[in-house]
Amino acid sequence: MIDPSEVTAKNGELPYRRRYVRVGVDAPVTYEREGVEGPKDGRSSDLGGGGIRLSTSEDLPLGSVLLLRFRLPDVDRDIVARGRIVLSFYNAEEQRFFHGIAFTQIDPRDQDEIVRYATAEVQRLALEGETAAD
Repeated sequence: MIDPSEVTAKNGELPYRRRYVRVGVDAPVTYEREGVEGPKDGRSSDLGGGGIRLSTSEDLPLGSVLLLRFRLPDVDRDIVARGRIVLSFYNAEEQRFFHGIAFTQIDPRDQDEIVRYATAEVQRLALEGETAAD
């Protein structure tokens, strides 16, 4: 059997390896780091059923667990999820820290809502000739 991680596309690029597609979403996110008092504000830059990329003014340690609260565009209720920081980097141009967060605890209905949103956004972008977030 062929390992999908070893297959390259005809153009030589690696195939899409995430379980869920991510799409760009610029929305406010409130987050609390486990064991640290008080919520803080950040922004999402992309989102998918498995996680979110959070932009903050502070550097957060890899492995930190965050409680996240955010809304999808055109949805009138908060999505609450717990996630672990699996990737962090500093963007000097924007002077912001970006954290890749994998959801570790999320209501399946909220996850389904995110997947529906991402799917609809991919379809919309395809009609407009754009691409989803990498």
